[in-house]
Amino acid sequence: MCAIIGVLGEKLPSEGQFKKARDIMTHRGPDDAGIYYSLEEGVALGHRRLSIIDLSRDGHQPFISADGRFVLTYNGEIYNYLELKEELRGKYNFKTKTDIEVLLAAYVVWGEKCLERFNGMFAFALWDKKERKLFSARDRLGVKPFFYFSRKGVFYFSSEIKGLLALGAPRIPNEDIIFDYLSRGFYDHTEETFFKGIRSLRGGTALVWQRGAVRTKTFWDLAKAKPRHDGLDDKGIRGTFKEILADAIKIRFRSDVPVGINLSSGLDSNSLVYYSRKILNKDIATFSMRYPSEKYDEGGLIGGYLSEAQKKKWHTVTIKPRSVLNEAVSMNEIQDQPFGGMPTIVYAHLNKLAHKHKTTVLLEGQGMDELLAGYEYYRAEYEKDASGVPLFSHISAQKPLSQDLSVLIDTEVLNQKFLKRHTREVRLAFPFKSHLVNAQYRDIVYTKLPRVLRFNDHVSMAYGRELRLPYLDYRFVEFCFFLPVRYKINLTSQKVLMREVMGECLPDVVRARQKKAFGGVQGEWLRKYHKRAVYGLLRSASFKKREYWNHLALMRKADAFFAGEGENSFFLWQCINLELWFRKFID
Repeated sequence: MCAIIGVLGEKLPSEGQFKKARDIMTHRGPDDAGIYYSLEEGVALGHRRLSIIDLSRDGHQPFISADGRFVLTYNGEIYNYLELKEELRGKYNFKTKTDIEVLLAAYVVWGEKCLERFNGMFAFALWDKKERKLFSARDRLGVKPFFYFSRKGVFYFSSEIKGLLALGAPRIPNEDIIFDYLSRGFYDHTEETFFKGIRSLRGGTALVWQRGAVRTKTFWDLAKAKPRHDGLDDKGIRGTFKEILADAIKIRFRSDVPVGINLSSGLDSNSLVYYSRKILNKDIATFSMRYPSEKYDEGGLIGGYLSEAQKKKWHTVTIKPRSVLNEAVSMNEIQDQPFGGMPTIVYAHLNKLAHKHKTTVLLEGQGMDELLAGYEYYRAEYEKDASGVPLFSHISAQKPLSQDLSVLIDTEVLNQKFLKRHTREVRLAFPFKSHLVNAQYRDIVYTKLPRVLRFNDHVSMAYGRELRLPYLDYRFVEFCFFLPVRYKINLTSQKVLMREVMGECLPDVVRARQKKAFGGVQGEWLRKYHKRAVYGLLRSASFKKREYWNHLALMRKADAFFAGEGENSFFLWQCINLELWFRKFID
Protein backbone atom coordinates (compact mmCIF):
# COMPACT_ATOMS: atom_id res chain seq x y z
CA MET A 1 0.00 0.00 0.00
CA CYS A 2 1.07 3.49 -0.73
CA ALA A 3 -0.03 7.08 -1.24
CA ILE A 4 -0.91 8.55 -4.61
CA ILE A 5 -1.50 12.20 -5.48
CA GLY A 6 -1.90 14.19 -8.68
CA VAL A 7 -2.85 17.45 -10.37
CA LEU A 8 -3.87 17.90 -14.00
CA GLY A 9 -4.63 21.09 -15.88
CA GLU A 10 -3.13 24.30 -17.13
CA LYS A 11 -2.17 25.67 -13.70
CA LEU A 12 -0.07 23.25 -11.70
CA PRO A 13 1.24 23.94 -8.21
CA SER A 14 4.99 24.47 -7.98
CA GLU A 15 7.04 21.30 -7.88
CA GLY A 16 8.07 22.13 -4.32
CA GLN A 17 4.47 22.59 -3.13
CA PHE A 18 3.44 19.37 -4.86
CA LYS A 19 6.20 17.39 -3.14
CA LYS A 20 5.19 18.82 0.23
CA ALA A 21 1.59 17.70 -0.36
CA ARG A 22 2.83 14.24 -1.33
CA ASP A 23 5.06 13.99 1.73
CA ILE A 24 2.22 14.85 4.12
CA MET A 25 1.30 11.20 3.46
CA THR A 26 4.76 9.76 4.16
CA HIS A 27 3.13 7.49 6.75
CA ARG A 28 1.42 5.64 3.90
CA GLY A 29 4.70 5.10 2.08
CA PRO A 30 7.84 5.44 4.20
CA ASP A 31 10.13 3.41 1.92
CA ASP A 32 10.41 5.51 -1.25
CA ALA A 33 9.05 8.59 -3.01
CA GLY A 34 8.70 9.65 -6.61
CA ILE A 35 7.30 12.37 -8.82
CA TYR A 36 6.42 12.94 -12.47
CA TYR A 37 6.07 16.65 -13.18
CA SER A 38 5.54 18.25 -16.59
CA LEU A 39 4.36 21.82 -17.12
CA GLU A 40 4.23 21.14 -20.85
CA GLU A 41 1.79 18.24 -20.42
CA GLY A 42 -0.02 19.89 -17.52
CA VAL A 43 0.40 16.91 -15.22
CA ALA A 44 1.93 16.22 -11.81
CA LEU A 45 1.83 12.70 -10.38
CA GLY A 46 3.28 11.76 -7.02
CA HIS A 47 3.82 8.58 -5.05
CA ARG A 48 4.93 7.38 -1.61
CA ARG A 49 5.83 3.70 -1.45
CA LEU A 50 5.35 1.04 1.19
CA SER A 51 7.36 -1.86 -0.25
CA ILE A 52 5.43 -5.16 -0.16
CA ILE A 53 6.06 -7.04 -3.42
CA ASP A 54 9.51 -6.86 -5.11
CA LEU A 55 11.37 -4.66 -2.66
CA SER A 56 13.89 -3.53 -5.29
CA ARG A 57 14.00 -0.19 -7.08
CA ASP A 58 11.97 -1.82 -9.87
CA GLY A 59 8.90 -0.93 -7.81
CA HIS A 60 9.65 2.80 -7.85
CA GLN A 61 6.70 4.98 -8.86
CA PRO A 62 5.40 6.80 -10.75
CA PHE A 63 6.09 3.89 -13.11
CA ILE A 64 6.77 4.80 -16.74
CA SER A 65 6.14 2.36 -19.59
CA ALA A 66 9.07 1.24 -21.74
CA ASP A 67 7.91 3.37 -24.66
CA GLY A 68 7.40 6.39 -22.39
CA ARG A 69 3.72 6.79 -23.26
CA PHE A 70 2.11 5.80 -19.96
CA VAL A 71 2.82 6.99 -16.41
CA LEU A 72 1.24 5.13 -13.48
CA THR A 73 0.83 5.96 -9.81
CA TYR A 74 -0.83 3.14 -7.91
CA ASN A 75 -1.87 2.22 -4.38
CA GLY A 76 -2.82 -1.32 -3.39
CA GLU A 77 -2.31 -4.89 -4.52
CA ILE A 78 -3.44 -6.90 -7.54
CA TYR A 79 -3.54 -10.29 -5.83
CA ASN A 80 -3.89 -12.27 -9.06
CA TYR A 81 -0.97 -10.50 -10.73
CA LEU A 82 0.96 -13.74 -11.29
CA GLU A 83 -1.94 -15.32 -13.18
CA LEU A 84 -2.46 -12.16 -15.20
CA LYS A 85 1.24 -11.98 -16.01
CA GLU A 86 1.10 -15.47 -17.50
CA GLU A 87 -1.93 -14.49 -19.53
CA LEU A 88 -0.15 -11.40 -20.84
CA ARG A 89 3.10 -13.13 -21.83
CA GLY A 90 3.72 -12.73 -25.54
CA LYS A 91 1.56 -9.61 -25.59
CA TYR A 92 3.78 -7.47 -23.37
CA ASN A 93 7.52 -7.58 -22.66
CA PHE A 94 7.89 -7.52 -18.86
CA LYS A 95 10.95 -5.91 -17.31
CA THR A 96 10.17 -6.33 -13.58
CA LYS A 97 8.59 -8.75 -11.10
CA THR A 98 6.15 -6.16 -9.73
CA ASP A 99 2.37 -6.16 -9.79
CA ILE A 100 2.69 -2.50 -10.82
CA GLU A 101 3.93 -3.48 -14.27
CA VAL A 102 1.20 -6.12 -14.55
CA LEU A 103 -1.44 -3.43 -13.97
CA LEU A 104 0.15 -1.24 -16.64
CA ALA A 105 0.48 -4.14 -19.09
CA ALA A 106 -3.16 -5.11 -18.54
CA TYR A 107 -4.24 -1.60 -19.48
CA VAL A 108 -1.97 -1.53 -22.55
CA VAL A 109 -3.38 -4.85 -23.80
CA TRP A 110 -7.02 -4.74 -22.65
CA GLY A 111 -7.73 -1.05 -22.18
CA GLU A 112 -10.36 -0.04 -19.64
CA LYS A 113 -11.71 -3.60 -19.58
CA CYS A 114 -8.61 -4.57 -17.59
CA LEU A 115 -10.59 -3.65 -14.46
CA GLU A 116 -12.82 -6.67 -14.96
CA ARG A 117 -9.77 -8.95 -14.66
CA PHE A 118 -8.23 -7.51 -11.51
CA ASN A 119 -8.71 -9.26 -8.19
CA GLY A 120 -7.38 -6.89 -5.60
CA MET A 121 -7.65 -3.70 -3.64
CA PHE A 122 -6.49 -0.67 -5.57
CA ALA A 123 -6.75 2.98 -6.40
CA PHE A 124 -4.63 4.19 -9.28
CA ALA A 125 -4.19 6.92 -11.87
CA LEU A 126 -2.65 6.25 -15.28
CA TRP A 127 -1.61 9.13 -17.52
CA ASP A 128 -1.65 8.60 -21.29
CA LYS A 129 0.70 11.20 -22.82
CA LYS A 130 -0.51 10.55 -26.36
CA GLU A 131 -4.22 10.96 -25.63
CA ARG A 132 -3.63 13.51 -22.85
CA LYS A 133 -6.02 11.43 -20.74
CA LEU A 134 -5.99 10.27 -17.14
CA PHE A 135 -7.62 6.91 -16.40
CA SER A 136 -8.29 6.20 -12.72
CA ALA A 137 -10.20 3.55 -10.82
CA ARG A 138 -11.02 2.26 -7.36
CA ASP A 139 -11.46 -1.43 -6.50
CA ARG A 140 -14.89 -3.05 -6.45
CA LEU A 141 -15.59 -2.77 -2.71
CA GLY A 142 -13.70 0.50 -2.20
CA VAL A 143 -11.00 -0.88 0.10
CA LYS A 144 -8.43 1.67 -1.08
CA PRO A 145 -9.34 5.38 -1.04
CA PHE A 146 -9.42 7.93 -3.87
CA PHE A 147 -10.43 11.52 -3.04
CA TYR A 148 -10.70 14.27 -5.66
CA PHE A 149 -11.94 17.75 -6.49
CA SER A 150 -11.93 20.10 -9.48
CA ARG A 151 -11.45 23.85 -9.60
CA LYS A 152 -11.28 26.13 -12.63
CA GLY A 153 -10.56 23.27 -14.99
CA VAL A 154 -7.82 21.78 -12.80
CA PHE A 155 -8.30 18.25 -11.41
CA TYR A 156 -6.78 17.14 -8.09
CA PHE A 157 -6.71 13.66 -6.52
CA SER A 158 -5.13 12.06 -3.45
CA SER A 159 -5.21 8.96 -1.23
CA GLU A 160 -6.16 11.16 1.71
CA ILE A 161 -7.98 14.47 2.00
CA LYS A 162 -5.00 16.03 3.80
CA GLY A 163 -3.09 15.83 0.52
CA LEU A 164 -5.80 17.85 -1.24
CA LEU A 165 -5.89 20.42 1.55
CA ALA A 166 -2.13 20.88 1.16
CA LEU A 167 -2.76 21.65 -2.53
CA GLY A 168 -5.24 24.38 -1.66
CA ALA A 169 -8.58 22.56 -1.58
CA PRO A 170 -11.12 24.83 0.17
CA ARG A 171 -11.83 24.05 3.81
CA ILE A 172 -15.59 24.52 3.61
CA PRO A 173 -17.85 22.29 5.73
CA ASN A 174 -20.39 20.29 3.75
CA GLU A 175 -23.63 21.15 5.54
CA ASP A 176 -25.56 18.42 3.72
CA ILE A 177 -23.26 15.66 4.98
CA ILE A 178 -23.20 17.18 8.46
CA PHE A 179 -27.01 17.07 8.37
CA ASP A 180 -26.99 13.41 7.29
CA TYR A 181 -24.51 12.60 10.05
CA LEU A 182 -26.29 14.40 12.88
CA SER A 183 -29.89 13.67 11.93
CA ARG A 184 -29.48 10.11 10.61
CA GLY A 185 -26.04 8.88 11.61
CA PHE A 186 -25.06 8.51 7.94
CA TYR A 187 -21.62 9.25 6.51
CA ASP A 188 -19.46 7.77 3.73
CA HIS A 189 -22.78 6.76 2.10
CA THR A 190 -22.35 8.90 -1.03
CA GLU A 191 -19.46 10.42 -3.01
CA GLU A 192 -19.70 13.51 -0.82
CA THR A 193 -17.35 14.07 2.11
CA PHE A 194 -17.49 16.44 5.09
CA PHE A 195 -15.60 18.97 2.93
CA LYS A 196 -17.76 20.73 0.37
CA GLY A 197 -16.50 20.02 -3.12
CA ILE A 198 -14.19 17.15 -2.17
CA ARG A 199 -15.53 13.81 -3.32
CA SER A 200 -14.69 10.17 -2.74
CA LEU A 201 -14.73 7.94 -5.80
CA ARG A 202 -17.12 5.09 -5.09
CA GLY A 203 -15.95 1.50 -5.11
CA GLY A 204 -16.26 -0.25 -8.47
CA THR A 205 -15.97 3.05 -10.35
CA ALA A 206 -13.56 4.31 -12.99
CA LEU A 207 -12.87 8.00 -13.57
CA VAL A 208 -11.50 9.61 -16.73
CA TRP A 209 -10.16 13.16 -16.94
CA GLN A 210 -9.47 14.61 -20.36
CA ARG A 211 -9.17 18.24 -21.45
CA GLY A 212 -10.74 19.52 -18.25
CA ALA A 213 -13.76 17.20 -18.32
CA VAL A 214 -14.42 14.46 -15.77
CA ARG A 215 -16.58 11.41 -16.41
CA THR A 216 -17.17 8.38 -14.21
CA LYS A 217 -18.38 4.90 -15.06
CA THR A 218 -19.36 1.99 -12.83
CA PHE A 219 -17.48 -1.18 -13.78
CA TRP A 220 -18.88 -3.35 -10.95
CA ASP A 221 -22.20 -3.24 -9.11
CA LEU A 222 -23.07 -5.96 -6.63
CA ALA A 223 -26.76 -5.67 -7.55
CA LYS A 224 -25.91 -6.60 -11.15
CA ALA A 225 -23.34 -9.28 -10.39
CA LYS A 226 -24.01 -12.84 -11.51
CA PRO A 227 -24.73 -15.34 -8.70
CA ARG A 228 -21.92 -17.88 -8.49
CA HIS A 229 -23.92 -20.71 -6.90
CA ASP A 230 -26.34 -21.30 -9.79
CA GLY A 231 -26.58 -24.97 -10.67
CA LEU A 232 -24.89 -26.16 -7.48
CA ASP A 233 -26.48 -28.61 -5.04
CA ASP A 234 -25.84 -28.42 -1.29
CA LYS A 235 -22.59 -30.37 -1.53
CA GLY A 236 -21.43 -28.17 -4.39
CA ILE A 237 -22.24 -24.99 -2.48
CA ARG A 238 -20.24 -26.13 0.54
CA GLY A 239 -17.32 -27.24 -1.59
CA THR A 240 -17.25 -24.04 -3.64
CA PHE A 241 -17.48 -21.93 -0.47
CA LYS A 242 -14.36 -23.62 0.92
CA GLU A 243 -12.56 -23.49 -2.42
CA ILE A 244 -13.07 -19.76 -3.00
CA LEU A 245 -12.32 -18.90 0.62
CA ALA A 246 -9.09 -20.91 0.66
CA ASP A 247 -7.88 -19.26 -2.54
CA ALA A 248 -8.89 -15.77 -1.37
CA ILE A 249 -6.75 -16.26 1.74
CA LYS A 250 -3.89 -17.95 -0.15
CA ILE A 251 -3.36 -15.16 -2.67
CA ARG A 252 -3.35 -12.59 0.13
CA PHE A 253 -0.21 -14.19 1.47
CA ARG A 254 1.67 -13.04 -1.63
CA SER A 255 4.17 -10.73 -0.02
CA ASP A 256 7.90 -10.18 0.31
CA VAL A 257 7.47 -8.85 3.87
CA PRO A 258 6.06 -10.54 7.02
CA VAL A 259 2.31 -11.23 7.18
CA GLY A 260 0.22 -11.55 10.36
CA ILE A 261 -3.43 -11.74 11.42
CA ASN A 262 -5.53 -9.47 13.64
CA LEU A 263 -7.16 -11.98 15.98
CA SER A 264 -10.28 -11.76 18.14
CA SER A 265 -12.18 -14.62 19.76
CA GLY A 266 -14.71 -14.65 16.92
CA LEU A 267 -15.21 -17.22 14.19
CA ASP A 268 -14.09 -15.04 11.29
CA SER A 269 -10.56 -14.20 12.41
CA ASN A 270 -10.01 -17.70 13.81
CA SER A 271 -10.93 -19.14 10.42
CA LEU A 272 -8.14 -17.02 8.93
CA VAL A 273 -5.71 -18.49 11.46
CA TYR A 274 -6.86 -22.01 10.59
CA TYR A 275 -6.41 -21.49 6.84
CA SER A 276 -3.08 -19.71 7.26
CA ARG A 277 -1.72 -22.74 9.12
CA LYS A 278 -3.06 -25.04 6.40
CA ILE A 279 -1.68 -22.92 3.53
CA LEU A 280 1.75 -22.07 4.98
CA ASN A 281 2.25 -25.19 7.13
CA LYS A 282 3.51 -22.95 9.93
CA ASP A 283 2.23 -20.57 12.57
CA ILE A 284 2.38 -16.83 11.92
CA ALA A 285 2.18 -13.76 14.12
CA THR A 286 -1.23 -12.84 15.52
CA PHE A 287 -2.26 -9.61 17.23
CA SER A 288 -5.05 -9.04 19.74
CA MET A 289 -6.36 -6.24 21.93
CA ARG A 290 -7.07 -6.84 25.61
CA TYR A 291 -9.18 -4.81 28.03
CA PRO A 292 -8.95 -4.30 31.79
CA SER A 293 -12.59 -5.35 32.22
CA GLU A 294 -13.47 -9.04 32.06
CA LYS A 295 -16.75 -7.93 30.48
CA TYR A 296 -14.94 -7.05 27.23
CA ASP A 297 -11.60 -8.83 27.41
CA GLU A 298 -11.23 -11.81 25.09
CA GLY A 299 -7.66 -12.68 25.99
CA GLY A 300 -8.58 -15.63 28.18
CA LEU A 301 -10.84 -17.06 25.50
CA ILE A 302 -8.25 -16.68 22.74
CA GLY A 303 -5.47 -18.08 24.87
CA GLY A 304 -7.64 -21.05 25.74
CA TYR A 305 -7.80 -22.38 22.20
CA LEU A 306 -4.40 -21.37 20.81
CA SER A 307 -1.76 -24.09 20.80
CA GLU A 308 1.46 -23.57 22.74
CA ALA A 309 3.29 -22.96 19.45
CA GLN A 310 0.72 -20.37 18.40
CA LYS A 311 0.94 -18.60 21.74
CA LYS A 312 4.63 -17.95 21.15
CA LYS A 313 3.68 -15.79 18.15
CA TRP A 314 0.59 -14.24 19.74
CA HIS A 315 1.09 -10.56 20.67
CA THR A 316 -1.33 -8.54 22.77
CA VAL A 317 -1.78 -4.96 23.88
CA THR A 318 -3.96 -3.90 26.80
CA ILE A 319 -6.03 -0.77 26.23
CA LYS A 320 -5.98 1.97 28.87
CA PRO A 321 -9.50 3.48 29.04
CA ARG A 322 -8.40 6.70 30.79
CA SER A 323 -6.28 7.82 27.82
CA VAL A 324 -8.66 6.94 24.98
CA LEU A 325 -10.51 10.26 24.71
CA ASN A 326 -7.22 12.17 24.60
CA GLU A 327 -6.25 10.03 21.62
CA ALA A 328 -9.35 11.24 19.75
CA VAL A 329 -7.43 14.36 18.77
CA SER A 330 -4.69 12.45 16.96
CA MET A 331 -7.23 10.06 15.43
CA ASN A 332 -9.13 13.05 14.08
CA GLU A 333 -5.95 14.14 12.30
CA ILE A 334 -5.44 10.63 10.91
CA GLN A 335 -8.99 10.34 9.57
CA ASP A 336 -9.48 13.88 8.12
CA GLN A 337 -13.23 13.42 8.72
CA PRO A 338 -15.48 12.34 11.61
CA PHE A 339 -15.02 8.66 12.42
CA GLY A 340 -16.52 5.74 14.32
CA GLY A 341 -15.89 6.39 17.98
CA MET A 342 -13.72 4.68 20.56
CA PRO A 343 -13.47 1.34 18.69
CA THR A 344 -11.63 3.19 15.92
CA ILE A 345 -9.34 4.89 18.43
CA VAL A 346 -8.31 1.68 20.17
CA TYR A 347 -7.83 -0.03 16.79
CA ALA A 348 -4.73 2.15 16.40
CA HIS A 349 -3.06 0.21 19.20
CA LEU A 350 -3.35 -3.01 17.23
CA ASN A 351 -1.48 -1.45 14.32
CA LYS A 352 1.15 0.03 16.65
CA LEU A 353 1.66 -3.46 18.04
CA ALA A 354 2.17 -4.95 14.56
CA HIS A 355 4.60 -2.12 13.75
CA LYS A 356 6.55 -2.88 16.93
CA HIS A 357 6.88 -6.51 15.88
CA LYS A 358 7.86 -5.61 12.30
CA THR A 359 4.82 -7.25 10.69
CA THR A 360 3.97 -5.12 7.67
CA VAL A 361 0.94 -6.95 6.24
CA LEU A 362 -2.12 -7.82 8.34
CA LEU A 363 -5.06 -10.04 7.41
CA GLU A 364 -8.40 -9.24 9.01
CA GLY A 365 -11.89 -10.77 9.02
CA GLN A 366 -13.89 -7.74 7.91
CA GLY A 367 -17.01 -8.40 5.82
CA MET A 368 -18.34 -11.80 6.81
CA ASP A 369 -21.14 -10.42 8.99
CA GLU A 370 -22.46 -8.41 6.05
CA LEU A 371 -22.15 -11.30 3.59
CA LEU A 372 -23.81 -14.01 5.69
CA ALA A 373 -26.16 -11.88 7.83
CA GLY A 374 -24.21 -12.10 11.06
CA TYR A 375 -25.49 -8.96 12.78
CA GLU A 376 -28.37 -9.46 15.21
CA TYR A 377 -30.51 -6.77 13.59
CA TYR A 378 -30.68 -8.83 10.38
CA ARG A 379 -33.06 -11.15 12.23
CA ALA A 380 -35.80 -8.51 12.07
CA GLU A 381 -35.39 -8.35 8.27
CA TYR A 382 -35.48 -12.14 8.07
CA GLU A 383 -38.76 -12.12 10.01
CA LYS A 384 -40.22 -9.48 7.66
CA ASP A 385 -39.55 -11.80 4.73
CA ALA A 386 -41.12 -14.70 6.58
CA SER A 387 -44.27 -12.72 7.39
CA GLY A 388 -44.66 -11.18 3.92
CA VAL A 389 -44.14 -7.49 4.79
CA PRO A 390 -44.39 -5.47 1.51
CA LEU A 391 -41.18 -4.44 -0.27
CA PHE A 392 -40.13 -1.10 -1.74
CA SER A 393 -37.66 -0.34 -4.55
CA HIS A 394 -35.93 2.17 -2.33
CA ILE A 395 -36.28 3.59 1.14
CA SER A 396 -35.55 6.99 2.58
CA ALA A 397 -33.03 6.80 5.38
CA GLN A 398 -34.74 6.12 8.67
CA LYS A 399 -33.33 6.57 12.15
CA PRO A 400 -30.51 4.01 12.21
CA LEU A 401 -30.45 1.31 14.84
CA SER A 402 -27.55 -0.01 16.83
CA GLN A 403 -26.84 -3.74 16.89
CA ASP A 404 -29.00 -4.10 19.99
CA LEU A 405 -31.86 -2.43 18.05
CA SER A 406 -31.81 0.76 20.14
CA VAL A 407 -32.33 4.04 18.27
CA LEU A 408 -29.03 5.87 17.83
CA ILE A 409 -30.34 9.29 16.81
CA ASP A 410 -32.32 11.76 18.93
CA THR A 411 -33.10 14.86 16.86
CA GLU A 412 -34.42 16.71 19.93
CA VAL A 413 -30.83 17.69 20.71
CA LEU A 414 -30.50 19.35 17.29
CA ASN A 415 -31.34 22.94 16.43
CA GLN A 416 -34.78 23.00 14.81
CA LYS A 417 -33.74 25.77 12.41
CA PHE A 418 -30.88 23.58 11.23
CA LEU A 419 -33.27 20.66 10.71
CA LYS A 420 -35.76 22.78 8.76
CA ARG A 421 -33.00 24.24 6.58
CA HIS A 422 -32.17 20.80 5.18
CA THR A 423 -34.96 18.91 3.48
CA ARG A 424 -33.14 16.48 1.20
CA GLU A 425 -33.78 12.78 1.54
CA VAL A 426 -31.14 10.08 1.59
CA ARG A 427 -32.63 7.48 -0.72
CA LEU A 428 -31.07 4.04 -0.56
CA ALA A 429 -31.71 1.66 -3.45
CA PHE A 430 -33.34 -1.62 -2.46
CA PRO A 431 -33.00 -3.69 -5.65
CA PHE A 432 -33.86 -7.14 -4.30
CA LYS A 433 -37.09 -8.96 -3.47
CA SER A 434 -36.03 -9.59 0.11
CA HIS A 435 -35.86 -7.35 3.15
CA LEU A 436 -32.86 -9.31 4.40
CA VAL A 437 -30.86 -9.08 1.16
CA ASN A 438 -31.70 -5.38 0.81
CA ALA A 439 -30.42 -4.78 4.36
CA GLN A 440 -27.20 -6.59 3.50
CA TYR A 441 -26.89 -4.56 0.30
CA ARG A 442 -27.44 -1.35 2.30
CA ASP A 443 -24.65 -2.25 4.71
CA ILE A 444 -22.20 -3.27 1.98
CA VAL A 445 -22.84 -0.41 -0.44
CA TYR A 446 -23.98 2.54 1.68
CA THR A 447 -23.48 2.32 5.41
CA LYS A 448 -21.35 -0.06 7.46
CA LEU A 449 -18.70 -1.25 5.03
CA PRO A 450 -17.77 2.03 3.27
CA ARG A 451 -17.08 3.90 6.49
CA VAL A 452 -15.32 1.00 8.25
CA LEU A 453 -13.06 0.56 5.22
CA ARG A 454 -12.14 4.25 5.39
CA PHE A 455 -11.53 4.13 9.14
CA ASN A 456 -9.36 1.02 8.96
CA ASP A 457 -7.40 2.07 5.89
CA HIS A 458 -6.44 5.39 7.45
CA VAL A 459 -5.55 3.86 10.83
CA SER A 460 -3.47 0.99 9.43
CA MET A 461 -1.65 3.26 6.99
CA ALA A 462 -0.93 5.80 9.72
CA TYR A 463 1.45 3.14 11.07
CA GLY A 464 2.64 1.87 7.70
CA ARG A 465 0.68 -1.41 7.89
CA GLU A 466 -1.07 -2.96 4.88
CA LEU A 467 -4.49 -4.38 5.72
CA ARG A 468 -5.78 -7.26 3.57
CA LEU A 469 -9.37 -8.51 3.73
CA PRO A 470 -9.88 -12.03 2.32
CA TYR A 471 -13.64 -12.05 2.91
CA LEU A 472 -13.96 -9.07 0.56
CA ASP A 473 -12.45 -10.96 -2.36
CA TYR A 474 -15.06 -10.09 -4.99
CA ARG A 475 -15.52 -13.76 -5.94
CA PHE A 476 -16.34 -14.62 -2.35
CA VAL A 477 -18.63 -11.58 -2.02
CA GLU A 478 -20.60 -12.55 -5.12
CA PHE A 479 -20.83 -16.17 -3.99
CA CYS A 480 -22.00 -15.53 -0.42
CA PHE A 481 -24.25 -12.55 -1.04
CA PHE A 482 -26.60 -14.37 -3.42
CA LEU A 483 -26.84 -17.63 -1.48
CA PRO A 484 -30.31 -18.83 -0.45
CA VAL A 485 -31.33 -17.50 2.94
CA ARG A 486 -31.01 -20.90 4.64
CA TYR A 487 -27.23 -20.62 4.30
CA LYS A 488 -27.25 -17.27 6.10
CA ILE A 489 -29.83 -17.32 8.86
CA ASN A 490 -32.40 -19.63 10.43
CA LEU A 491 -34.47 -19.72 13.61
CA THR A 492 -31.49 -20.50 15.84
CA SER A 493 -28.33 -19.38 14.08
CA GLN A 494 -26.69 -16.77 11.82
CA LYS A 495 -23.76 -17.04 9.39
CA VAL A 496 -25.07 -20.58 9.06
CA LEU A 497 -22.82 -21.82 6.24
CA MET A 498 -19.67 -20.43 7.82
CA ARG A 499 -20.46 -22.07 11.15
CA GLU A 500 -21.30 -25.41 9.57
CA VAL A 501 -18.28 -25.51 7.26
CA MET A 502 -15.80 -24.36 9.88
CA GLY A 503 -17.34 -26.71 12.41
CA GLU A 504 -15.38 -29.40 10.61
CA CYS A 505 -12.13 -27.60 11.43
CA LEU A 506 -12.46 -25.55 14.62
CA PRO A 507 -13.30 -26.50 18.21
CA ASP A 508 -16.86 -26.03 19.38
CA VAL A 509 -15.84 -23.25 21.75
CA VAL A 510 -14.74 -21.16 18.78
CA ARG A 511 -17.50 -22.16 16.40
CA ALA A 512 -20.55 -21.79 18.63
CA ARG A 513 -19.90 -18.85 20.98
CA GLN A 514 -20.61 -15.23 20.22
CA LYS A 515 -17.71 -12.81 20.24
CA LYS A 516 -17.87 -10.35 23.14
CA ALA A 517 -19.65 -7.14 22.12
CA PHE A 518 -17.31 -4.16 22.30
CA GLY A 519 -19.77 -1.48 21.18
CA GLY A 520 -21.11 -0.78 24.68
CA VAL A 521 -17.70 0.11 26.04
CA GLN A 522 -17.92 3.68 24.71
CA GLY A 523 -20.78 4.68 26.97
CA GLU A 524 -19.27 2.89 29.94
CA TRP A 525 -15.87 4.56 29.50
CA LEU A 526 -17.35 8.01 28.92
CA ARG A 527 -19.27 7.76 32.19
CA LYS A 528 -16.45 6.28 34.23
CA TYR A 529 -13.41 8.16 32.94
CA HIS A 530 -14.32 11.09 30.71
CA LYS A 531 -17.27 12.96 32.21
CA ARG A 532 -15.21 16.07 33.00
CA ALA A 533 -13.67 16.22 29.52
CA VAL A 534 -17.05 15.82 27.82
CA TYR A 535 -18.64 18.62 29.84
CA GLY A 536 -15.59 20.77 29.16
CA LEU A 537 -16.16 20.37 25.43
CA LEU A 538 -19.93 20.93 25.63
CA ARG A 539 -19.40 24.16 27.64
CA SER A 540 -16.55 25.48 25.48
CA ALA A 541 -17.01 28.75 23.62
CA SER A 542 -16.31 27.14 20.24
CA PHE A 543 -18.90 24.39 20.76
CA LYS A 544 -21.56 26.81 21.99
CA LYS A 545 -21.32 28.83 18.77
CA ARG A 546 -22.14 25.80 16.59
CA GLU A 547 -25.63 26.26 15.19
CA TYR A 548 -26.34 22.55 14.83
CA TRP A 549 -27.41 21.95 18.41
CA ASN A 550 -30.29 22.74 20.72
CA HIS A 551 -27.81 23.36 23.51
CA LEU A 552 -30.32 23.32 26.37
CA ALA A 553 -31.84 20.01 25.25
CA LEU A 554 -28.38 18.61 24.63
CA MET A 555 -27.20 19.45 28.16
CA ARG A 556 -30.34 17.90 29.65
CA LYS A 557 -29.71 14.71 27.72
CA ALA A 558 -26.03 14.73 28.71
CA ASP A 559 -26.98 15.20 32.37
CA ALA A 560 -29.40 12.27 32.14
CA PHE A 561 -26.76 10.08 30.47
CA PHE A 562 -24.14 10.77 33.12
CA ALA A 563 -26.76 10.17 35.82
CA GLY A 564 -27.05 6.63 34.46
CA GLU A 565 -30.08 6.96 32.17
CA GLY A 566 -29.84 4.92 28.97
CA GLU A 567 -26.86 3.34 27.24
CA ASN A 568 -26.78 5.31 23.99
CA SER A 569 -23.68 7.52 23.92
CA PHE A 570 -23.69 8.13 20.16
CA PHE A 571 -25.11 11.67 20.52
CA LEU A 572 -22.17 12.59 22.77
CA TRP A 573 -19.72 11.06 20.33
CA GLN A 574 -21.26 13.15 17.53
CA CYS A 575 -20.61 16.28 19.61
CA ILE A 576 -17.01 15.31 20.37
CA ASN A 577 -16.24 14.08 16.88
CA LEU A 578 -17.64 17.02 14.95
CA GLU A 579 -16.22 19.63 17.33
CA LEU A 580 -12.70 18.20 17.11
CA TRP A 581 -13.02 18.12 13.31
CA PHE A 582 -14.07 21.79 13.17
CA ARG A 583 -11.22 22.85 15.44
CA LYS A 584 -8.60 21.01 13.38
CA PHE A 585 -9.79 21.56 9.81
CA ILE A 586 -12.22 24.49 9.64
CA ASP A 587 -11.81 27.08 12.42
